[in-house]
Amino acid sequence: MFFVQRIHPPFPAIDVRILPEQMRFIAPVGKTIATMQPNEIPFLMRDNDVDVGFFTLRPSDSDNIDQLRGDDRVTLLSFMIDARQQGKGYASRSLAQLPKLAKDVFPYICSIGLSVNCRNTQAYRIYEKNGFRDIGELYHGGSAGPQHIMVMEV
Repeated sequence: MFFVQRIHPPFPAIDVRILPEQMRFIAPVGKTIATMQPNEIPFLMRDNDVDVGFFTLRPSDSDNIDQLRGDDRVTLLSFMIDARQQGKGYASRSLAQLPKLAKDVFPYICSIGLSVNCRNTQAYRIYEKNGFRDIGELYHGGSAGPQHIMVMEV
């Protein structure tokens, strides 16, 4: 049975791996957890006792990307599907649950924002297909190049 759950410290061992070519866009889970900000909330995706994905949510009130900053928004970060599980619909299933999950933790929000590297066209299409809209502006401060700014109303 597939589900997405918030996880709490001490964090369990998470067996979610990314493809080598994805490392230019996202850090592995262990590094992500080690560098999370105190207000960042991690979530684990599981299906039949198998870790299939991971992401975090963080209030956007002090986001370093101007276009995402807002008191009534959260930022989706580190969204990843395990390399062995990609192409099985887990991204869409997780993103469909995202508005409720975000509102459960942050009841004051009206939207969820994210940035996605312009070269990461597969992720861009998944976000677009699942309710995020491109605001038509780019963030140029990313280490791997410019990023699209996308927002989903909740």
